Amino acid sequence: MLRLQNIELAYGETSVLNDINLSLNKGEIGCILGPSGCGKTTLLQAIAGFHRQQSGDIYLDDICVASGTVNFSPDQREVGVVFQDFALFPHMTVLENVEYGLHRLSKQTRRKTALENIDRVGLAEFAQAYPNQLSGGQQQRVAIARSVAPNPRLLLLDEPFSSLDPELREKVAVEVRDIIKRLGITALLVTHDQQEAFAFADKIGIFAQGHCQQWASPYDLYHEPNTPFVANFIGESTFISGEVVTDPEYASRYYVNSQLGRFALPLEQNYTEGQKLSVLVRPDDITHQDDSPLKALVVDRRFRGAHILYRLALPNFSEQVLCLAPSHHDHHIGESFGIRLSIEHVICFDAQ
Repeated sequence: MLRLQNIELAYGETSVLNDINLSLNKGEIGCILGPSGCGKTTLLQAIAGFHRQQSGDIYLDDICVASGTVNFSPDQREVGVVFQDFALFPHMTVLENVEYGLHRLSKQTRRKTALENIDRVGLAEFAQAYPNQLSGGQQQRVAIARSVAPNPRLLLLDEPFSSLDPELREKVAVEVRDIIKRLGITALLVTHDQQEAFAFADKIGIFAQGHCQQWASPYDLYHEPNTPFVANFIGESTFISGEVVTDPEYASRYYVNSQLGRFALPLEQNYTEGQKLSVLVRPDDITHQDDSPLKALVVDRRFRGAHILYRLALPNFSEQVLCLAPSHHDHHIGESFGIRLSIEHVICFDAQ
């Protein structure tokens, strides 16, 4: 439904994004995730037709809508957009707001289509209400209904939950995802909030330094990051140093020696004896184990209800790791406790 090929974007002489390639199948929800200023909204504007790319091609439903020689106007692209501030007309009722984008239909069909979409988002009883009479989450659903009423090929959402209270954001994101999935719509979300992206998207693109660092499922981004930036950006993590060694009995198998012990490296990757590595360690890779001979010193702790996130100094004090332990293991700063490495996805990067 959406395919971007070798997209380059700029503002004047300032390059914003380079060589962007990604695709979404029909019914999938994608997300562009990255720090402020990385070009997320600019890319969304290019897909919608509000900003012209410097080079590359944009396809919607296998139709090229933007290239060096083609440039469909926004209304020709049949793309729905949900803006950050919802952009609802305060002087119009919910029904009138949803009808607004259906001006090409007859009055009777327009009214019928608007009411159907208001009902789809669970707001049938609020059809005659005004936006200021609705909660933030309800206003968001009105914006969704208005955007999907014209039956767009693609729905674009630009930081759609940023104006909501933090405790409401994930709840509304899940509700909106359910609506989009129920309608079978292909959607692309822009956000800088990881939890929002994980709750919402089937595929996520990590954008930074002018590039899409990785386009993958949330699971793969967390467990199989392509770059150190992605590894650092997604979730909480630390890196420890390691050195590649071989085992005389298994000459074809490589291992890494580290402060946390020795463990096998992935078979499908190439290493050299003595190679220096940076090993990714997630909080869930470190298990609290009182009888372990490997002890670590608590240098910081954050209580999270059912769990405590500990920052631990390893024996030589030059490296630290994070450990997410059940909160009934209550240790204070300056105490030591036993840990065990229970890493399932070994991710290493060359130390250089």
